[in-house]
Amino acid sequence: MFRDYVVLLSWLCTVSCKEGYFWHIGDIHYDPTYSIQSNGDGSKCLNSRGSEESNGGGGGAGHSSRLNGRGSSGGLYGHYDCDSSWALVDSAAKAMKGIHLDSIEFILWTGDALARDEEMPLELRMQYLKNITDLLSHTFTGQFIFPVLGHDDVRLLNLSQIASLWSNWLPDEALVTLREYGYYMIEQRSKNYQIISLNTNLWLSGYSSGANVEARTGASSGYQRSISNSAQAAASTDPDPGGQWKWLDSVLRNASKAGKIVYIVGHTPPGVDDRNTGFSGLSDEHNAHYLQVVRQYSNIIKDQPVSWIMISPSITPYRPGGPNNPGLRLYKFNIDSGEVLDYSQYYLNLAEANLGKRTNWRLEYNLREHYELAEVSALSLHDLADRFTQPNNHAFSRYYKANRVSLPRDIEEIWGCDRALSGLCALRHFCAVTRLNQRSYDKCVATYTLVLTQTGAASDNTPDGRQLVFWAVVSSAATFFGAR
Repeated sequence: MFRDYVVLLSWLCTVSCKEGYFWHIGDIHYDPTYSIQSNGDGSKCLNSRGSEESNGGGGGAGHSSRLNGRGSSGGLYGHYDCDSSWALVDSAAKAMKGIHLDSIEFILWTGDALARDEEMPLELRMQYLKNITDLLSHTFTGQFIFPVLGHDDVRLLNLSQIASLWSNWLPDEALVTLREYGYYMIEQRSKNYQIISLNTNLWLSGYSSGANVEARTGASSGYQRSISNSAQAAASTDPDPGGQWKWLDSVLRNASKAGKIVYIVGHTPPGVDDRNTGFSGLSDEHNAHYLQVVRQYSNIIKDQPVSWIMISPSITPYRPGGPNNPGLRLYKFNIDSGEVLDYSQYYLNLAEANLGKRTNWRLEYNLREHYELAEVSALSLHDLADRFTQPNNHAFSRYYKANRVSLPRDIEEIWGCDRALSGLCALRHFCAVTRLNQRSYDKCVATYTLVLTQTGAASDNTPDGRQLVFWAVVSSAATFFGAR
């Protein structure tokens, strides 16, 4: 086990380690149809929530809707009920370059570049994906960008096309498996860490169990009909689709022999979505298999035996479980060991940017300062979890604000727990981040819902610390940089 080793490295770094940085961005969801109506009566985009402020007939995938009601929050840089405008995407790239470009070692881009639109022609999807790829390439001319496939990235596109777009970023050996199966490994030969990029699309519940993704997420199930790569198409019946489990085992075994630390990077993490009322992205079988692999190789997966999951904020303000401000995350880490030392989260107040017709990406918080951590380690995060159980502790409020990326209060009151911090809403967060499989999540919700109901706390305005833990601090989790 590497517990003492990680602690030792953390101590050494205060006096001698070389520090570097990497950006983590995810869920850009660029919507090329987004527009501001010239008569000022709202915004137009692919995705609306089909609620009373939309008059576009529901706004499902592939259909533009005009958004009124909260139209005052819409503008050049987007709308809380829409995926990203190009102005927002371009602004995020400029912000990353302006905030911090020195000492950037690499950029993790964890998928879903484009908004969901089954009716968009293939040629246009390729062009829009190329536009985003070019934007990032021109922004980070001297850094490596390690992209990950999101569940919307492969819609109507085959992996060979995507690999060609990203060929300037990746070595030949990584392109071989990316082109064929959508996953790859980056070996930092001069460093003590490796980056494993998974194709979590192969493990989604929509593939393996035939689950009705549309009913559970409000998203279109057309994704299953549009898979063009043969390895992915076979995933519904193959216990090891694309041979990814066998490949992952081989990579981890070799890393263990070489004494390497690994980062596992993917789009869909294990466990249950904290905002989507119990939706589990990975199938039960693959979720369990992932946790089993982590236990087996816990000596090399970063910050084992007790570990944590880092989920980046999205650039798109739209999410099925409720909106957030666009966010970016900058990590500070030990270049030699790969140890994460801290991160800073930046955000754009979307309503403010639209009102002033200019962007001001500002610091939202630093992890260590925000939660009063002496270091970033599994043990310190476990202590943070304990603080959530203490009465009169402000850690929960700080967590929840960060979870929504400082969403304006009037929007938060419509969608979130601040309606008003109901016990049941907070309970779903608690169970999602402490239970990494569907069965244990369901049991957690059922058990504590009964307690909340009996005590009358289900709609209590004051959150009980027992209702929420920020990090998934469990012995069966891996360091997993992902995006929902």
